[in-house]
Amino acid sequence: MSSKINRREFLKGATLSTVGAGIASTGAFASGRGLNENSKPVIQEYRKFGNTGFRVSDISCGAPTNEAVLKACIDSGINLIDAGEVYLNGNTERMIGRVLQGRDRSKYFINSKLYTEGDSFPSKKEVIERTNNALDRLQTDYVDCVQIHSAENTKILKDKAFHDGMEQLKKEGKVRHVGISCHGNNWAYDTEESLDTILMSAIEDGRFDVILLAYNFVNADIAEKVLETCDKKDIATMIMKSNPVHIFNIFENRMAGMAEEGKEADAFLQAYYDKYKKMDEQAKTFFARYGIRSDSELKEAASKYVLSNPKAHTTLWDFQSFEELDNMLSLSGQKLTGRDELVLKGFHDHLGHTVCRIGCNDCEAACPYHIPVNKILRYNYYFSVKKQEKRAMTKYARLSLNKPSELCLDCEGYCEQACKYGVWTRPLLAAARSNLEMI
Repeated sequence: MSSKINRREFLKGATLSTVGAGIASTGAFASGRGLNENSKPVIQEYRKFGNTGFRVSDISCGAPTNEAVLKACIDSGINLIDAGEVYLNGNTERMIGRVLQGRDRSKYFINSKLYTEGDSFPSKKEVIERTNNALDRLQTDYVDCVQIHSAENTKILKDKAFHDGMEQLKKEGKVRHVGISCHGNNWAYDTEESLDTILMSAIEDGRFDVILLAYNFVNADIAEKVLETCDKKDIATMIMKSNPVHIFNIFENRMAGMAEEGKEADAFLQAYYDKYKKMDEQAKTFFARYGIRSDSELKEAASKYVLSNPKAHTTLWDFQSFEELDNMLSLSGQKLTGRDELVLKGFHDHLGHTVCRIGCNDCEAACPYHIPVNKILRYNYYFSVKKQEKRAMTKYARLSLNKPSELCLDCEGYCEQACKYGVWTRPLLAAARSNLEMI
């Protein structure tokens, strides 16, 4: 039987956030094996990067936001930096350009991206102009790879304007390789294609040298077949969203915040409070059974899962602090242990229903209202974990959804019925709605 949420009840006893402090926390990782002259961990492994002729650090820097941290990344041996024309309105590329001045440009692989609404670029001329603008911001004569940013269908992969522009830029020596990044398609408008369909089509196209995809221990069945095919075709792979385990406490954080404010949950949140309480108990059982004292151990195991796969050439990480950088560098070259495997299996068994698999989209295909569940939860990831609130809310607003929270409130739960992973989609949507709509 459902019970009303109040401050006293909610704050009484241990909750998810007291059992584990939140995956975005920066608990100490295992001590690194390789140190530089300042006793700081450094990159321990470099891998063949597809057919690019480059050997890439197993950990790389994604969308840097702090110039001092970016310098520390480079000094530690990280040699791939990911950017995009839309990141910080071009200021990410400007920062990279400043930091690389005076360094040997040939030692660093710079990846940037061009974004377009819809499934085509306006013209070859614009593709060339925008790439030249990126080169100016980067203060370099060439960029190692230009990707189609967040490809959402197979049509964009064939876009003539993009490929004609890249062909000319390659001849001029301004672009060396072409790639794509992909989170899956926009099922609000097209329910015919999936993430693996898009990525496999890019591989078969033959013009893409580098692929950036989401890969972690919970979406392995989706991503690993793509990685396997990339390996056979000698295509370079970059990994994003490698650590999904933060999501289990998003709902708890929202409810705790409401309790602190003395607010009662609305009908939508209240309907899932019983599920939350069950989730809480399962989390306590999980942490206790595996002797986990903080969720930094869980974060470490999840990261090593991806780093242990040689077909995942480099894992992007948007380092927010020196401590976070040191923590991740301590894992360079390390492999998954037997205990790590047990911990990840335990998380999957106890809390797998709290994690949406990026690129799956079965729930969206089943939704009669075509709500882009996967996108909404990804934007909440930006909001809650990356602390990119403005970016997340702007992206969410652009979805032009017709009162999704009200539709979900009265819905029979088609999304949860369709999910083969048993994800509790609606509580996660409730948490996302609370953040992204600022209610």
